[in-house]
Amino acid sequence: MGICPDGLEKFGLVINRKCEGLPLAIVIAAGLVKNNLSVTWWEQIAASLHTFMDYEVPVTKLIWLWIAQGFIHETTSRMLEDVAVDFLLDLIRRSLVMASRKKSDGQVKTCRIHDLLHDFCLRKAEEENFLANKYRYGMLSSMLCFPLELGKSLQEGGSIHIDTYTFLKILDLESILISLFPLAVVHMVNLRYLAIQAHDGSPHASISNLVNLQMLIISSRKNIVLPKTIWSMLNLRHLYMKSGINLMEEPSFLQVTEKDGPSALASLQTLSQVNPRSCHNIFSRTPNLRKLGFCGSLISMLGDLEFPNIVSLDHLQKLKLHNTFSYPEPTRSCNPYNFPDKIKKLTLLNTCMDWGEMWTFAWMPNLEVLKLKLNSCIGGKWETGDAEFRKLKVLKLHDLDIKQWVCFRDNFPRLQRLVVHRCLKLDCVPAALGKILTLEVIELNGCSLSAYRSAVEIQKEQESEGNSFLKVHRKENF
Repeated sequence: MGICPDGLEKFGLVINRKCEGLPLAIVIAAGLVKNNLSVTWWEQIAASLHTFMDYEVPVTKLIWLWIAQGFIHETTSRMLEDVAVDFLLDLIRRSLVMASRKKSDGQVKTCRIHDLLHDFCLRKAEEENFLANKYRYGMLSSMLCFPLELGKSLQEGGSIHIDTYTFLKILDLESILISLFPLAVVHMVNLRYLAIQAHDGSPHASISNLVNLQMLIISSRKNIVLPKTIWSMLNLRHLYMKSGINLMEEPSFLQVTEKDGPSALASLQTLSQVNPRSCHNIFSRTPNLRKLGFCGSLISMLGDLEFPNIVSLDHLQKLKLHNTFSYPEPTRSCNPYNFPDKIKKLTLLNTCMDWGEMWTFAWMPNLEVLKLKLNSCIGGKWETGDAEFRKLKVLKLHDLDIKQWVCFRDNFPRLQRLVVHRCLKLDCVPAALGKILTLEVIELNGCSLSAYRSAVEIQKEQESEGNSFLKVHRKENF
């Protein structure tokens, strides 16, 4: 067993702690200090490590970038995105990447890499001449962000030398705000990934020139209008609009029959923030959608929840319904058979349903995550009755006016996580939830003190019965 010289032990402990157990980080840190035993040097290394954990990246974005760069290869039976997730989990298991935050369903939401590993990877890339592949014939071929001069030029409306960016695959302009969707980018025909932030993010019809585009991410201050030409972009995998009530022009392929060719957008997996009134009759041509978000009028004149027919979407896993139509009375849900069977995650926002309508969602056979956000349900009391959410693992209640919640263990037999955010009127968490053997976490943010105390009582009761797994978390402000 080694002996640490006097004066170095406390700094060594700090260095070890900040390496967070990553084997390669420990090896690299050891390499920095082993040949210099001065207290000043060790103190300097220990102090500088506090900034080494800042590389936090959304997993979805990382996976999309990997695919756009061509790092993930096709398989006969699996989506590229699923293969990429396996690669990421393998890196996490090897402690080369760390999971920072997780989604409500337990999947990794953001990840990070230790700065020591980041520097190590850059050195290895230089040794392998990997970074040189960014340039071909003097032109930029690949980049994980935008060149400063390009971003500045687009922001100021200046001219762009398109020839410089002919081979560019990834253009990420999300960190700057520009006035309009940049028309110049439609000439960058090798783009696979395009992300912009604009006052008016509506693409020009010529965006269909980007025949290789796989990911289109738009943040826009104004509602977006997608031209019909976008439906000819056969390689598009993710069409992600971050906000707004966005319209889709009627695609020209509606009159094409199935025998005339394959589905127009067979690769499309994500379509978000789209006005339901502008996408009737298109879903037969997007058979592989996994994530769909409607934003617009979702309540009929009779007060029923309604949206386009999506029953044909056999691969749909996540659905978000954001209603923008005001109805004077509590609304009613739709027929539960309007939802595809494979949906695992459902988010409702401003649907203003009567709590008594919640039984319809219990009929969704594979529902694992249910998020009830602002005004999704209205009224002071939720009695779950005999509804059984058989596979529900996560239930989130956000910004609701519920006062009393009556439920039984059998309503949520597999619930693992309950999250209550800013439900200020809720008196207490139902004691029956403590009887659910799978429940691991009750999280309350911005709720009443009585609601928090009731959750703590549930935890204490479970501890008295030998269950130490249930944890209660609280944040006063959220």
